[in-house]
Order: sequence, then structure tokens, then C-alpha cells
Amino acid sequence: MKKLLTLALLLITAQVNAQTPCNLFPRYDQEVFSNVDILIDIPFGSNVDYTGATQTLKMDIYQPQGDTLSVRPLIIFAHGGSFVAGDKSNSDQVNLCMAFAKRGYVTATVNYRLGIAFPIGAATATDAVYRAQQDMKAAIRFFRKDAATANQYKIDPSTVFIGGTSAGAFTALHTAYMNTYPELPSTIDTTALGPIEGNSGNPGYTTDVNAVINLCGAIGESTWIIPGDAPLCSMHGTADGTVPYGAQMLYLLGVIPIQVVNGSYAIHSYLNSSSLPGVMYTWYGAPHVPYDGNTVSAQAYLDTTLRFVSNFLYDYLGCTPSDTNPAPNTVYTTTSIHNSAATNSLFSAINPAGSEIILNGIQTEGILSIFDETGRKVRSQSLKQGNSRISIPCSDLENGLYFIHFECVNGVQMTKIMIRH
Repeated sequence: MKKLLTLALLLITAQVNAQTPCNLFPRYDQEVFSNVDILIDIPFGSNVDYTGATQTLKMDIYQPQGDTLSVRPLIIFAHGGSFVAGDKSNSDQVNLCMAFAKRGYVTATVNYRLGIAFPIGAATATDAVYRAQQDMKAAIRFFRKDAATANQYKIDPSTVFIGGTSAGAFTALHTAYMNTYPELPSTIDTTALGPIEGNSGNPGYTTDVNAVINLCGAIGESTWIIPGDAPLCSMHGTADGTVPYGAQMLYLLGVIPIQVVNGSYAIHSYLNSSSLPGVMYTWYGAPHVPYDGNTVSAQAYLDTTLRFVSNFLYDYLGCTPSDTNPAPNTVYTTTSIHNSAATNSLFSAINPAGSEIILNGIQTEGILSIFDETGRKVRSQSLKQGNSRISIPCSDLENGLYFIHFECVNGVQMTKIMIRH
């Protein structure tokens, strides 16, 4: 809904929670709880799926163990899986919920209705997104209903954040921004599928949100985001082969063409041009959901994800993050991840006016790539250990902004901005 949270909610919160988030430092900025209590399979609603069968909707809720605070901000996450697979127990969702619960948030990861009716195409895929956002709205109402009644989860009903990974990010984006009837695609049959707010449960409570976390997602139309809507935090890899980084065709499961969607870069470019609030972190050369996995590289991406999102939320709460690496930024942020001695002296000339880029002090093998400002790879070559000086020709590159990305064989990565002039 295109409106602010009600004054009544804000007044209630002010009375209950006298301490400001900043006064509770390092809570919300850093992990301050060692353990987390997890409630599994909590029902929050039900609705019919694409086959007409009724599905009970469930979530897992994470709370900081031993917390005595009576009012806590809430983050609701949704999982990926192309709207045909995935679960609230996906490892990336568990990692996000655990990390932010340890910072003092109440977090939840929700299941939503999966499945796309045949024939699979733009219309049926849009229906799947519509069902998912209806279910996330039911989850938001579940917590606000609890806050107004039993108050079991002790959330702050005026501070609700939503987010997700991949399809879950689609879900969060459409929950927050595809929320008036003129914005609905013409193919959506609200008689068959129900109203925007959905019929998945807990009617009568607002589904307004305070901010959105978009991890490797996209939206049907960037112009659905208008003044007064929640600010957006996006993270996306330029080499994402599943969800477009820019405005490009979306392929279901990498095979079936669906429709052109606006990925994170396209969304953020629109926000910038429209002076709307949002931050973005670009992983240059990174694939889809690079922070999910057990590798050194995935852990490095996860660390960056947690820091960037945490800083965004802490800033929203009105506080200054203690660790600004990575700092809140625009799309042109460098993606320096776990710098080490292997890469600290890598670049001696990164603003060339001439015909070459000079690299010194390489102490490990790796892959060096150069991307232009749209994320297109324009150079790539292997670098061997022991090279004291490497020259990369760049005379054929047009003047402009570029990103030099180096990935060591041990997973350590570094990106620097280059301005060709």
C-alpha cells in the first residue's frame, strides 16, 4: 500500500521502547548474541496453490537467545528456487536468519506457494510471483497480529523489513512495490487469484514495510517504485546467468524464456535517476547467489553480504555503522573482499591515460578480468605466480569507467575502479 505506517503504531512503539537503537550499540551493528532460539514450522496462513489444492503456509522464526528487549525489529526472508522449488530451510536463508538474529533482530524465513501452471510463460510465471507476494503479505500480517495480541515474538510492528534471495527477492520486491491495482499486469485475474493483499490469512493488519533487501532478484517494472515507498538495498553479480543483472530476458531454469525483467542494476539506475532511496553493491564477475556454499569464496561473499545489508539496516535505524567496509554506496562500489598480502600491492596504475595497465607484485595465480560499467566483461586472462610485472593492453577501450577484478586460486578476491581517459 502506498502509505506510511500509521501514527498509532509509531506512538505505541515509542511508549514501549524507550531506548533508541543507537543507544543499544553494538546491538544491530554486530553479533552480540552467541545463540539463537529457532521455532520450526510455525503456521501463518493457508491458500490454494496453482492446482487448486489447499496449502498450509509455514515459517521458521529465529530469536536471539536470552534477549530481554521487549520490542525488536523484524526481518522476513523468502527463499529462492525459480518459484518451482526451494524451501525455508535453504542454507543461505538459515545463514541470513542466524546472523541477523545474533545481531538482535527477530528473523523469519517463510515458505510460499510454489508451482507454475502450464503452459509456462509470462502470464503463468507472473501468477506464481503474485501468489508468493500474497503469502509474504500474510506473513507480515501474522507478526503484526501477534504484536497486537499475544505478543509472543516481541517484534516492533513499526519496523518490519522484508527480503530474499533470487525468487525470494522477486517476492520481496513485488510485495513492496507491485501493490496498487493499476500496477498489476493485465494478465493477473484477481477474481481467480484474489486481491493484492491475498487471502492467505491474518486479515485486518497493514502490510507496509520499512525497507527491502534484494539479493540477486528482479522486478517486472522499476517504475512501480514511487516516492514514499520503502528504500531498497540490492546486491547482484554481473555474471548472474539465472536472474539478469540489468533489463534483460528472464529464462526459467535457464531454458524457458519468460519476459524481460529489471534486475538490480536496472532498478538502481532508475532509483538514481528518480532520486529515490536505495543502495546497491555489485559483485563484478560473480555468478548467481555467490554467497551460498561451503567454499572459501562463498564465505567471503557471505561476509560482505552480511556487512552491507547490516550497514543498510543500521543506517535506516538512524545509527552509524562501526565498520564501513563495504560502505553504503552506489552501484559503482568496489567489491574488495578479504584483501590479503597476495593482492594488497597488485595495482600500481589503475587510471591509465596511455595504452596499458601495469600490475606489480602478484604473489599468487589467478584470473584477472576487466568489466565495463554495465557489467560486460571486456578482458580476461590467467596470471601465473611469480610475475613481477604484468602489462595489460587497453588502448582499444573507450574512455570511461571500468572495474579490474582479480580472483586468486585460493578464493581471495579484489576489485578496483579504473578510469580510462
